[in-house]
Amino acid sequence: MRGMPKCDQRGLVQPFIAIIQVLALALLLGHQSLSARLVIDLAISLPALFAGSVLGIMAFRNIDEVGFRRTILVLLLLSGASLALA
Repeated sequence: MRGMPKCDQRGLVQPFIAIIQVLALALLLGHQSLSARLVIDLAISLPALFAGSVLGIMAFRNIDEVGFRRTILVLLLLSGASLALA
């Protein structure tokens, strides 16, 4: 993704993320019955997902190319570090 404009990066990554989220939800629903706990988890998760999407759209519109690249690199570093420590 090095050197790609932020619109191209978003166009490449965003469909992948959406597909992964739909597949994860399908797996959760496939392995569990629709229990009260799952409904509670969805009730908590969906507003958080929506809020994150709105914040991401607002940030995307207001961050320049360099800021966007730095933000992505920091988020990737934090994500990798959390996986390594888990």
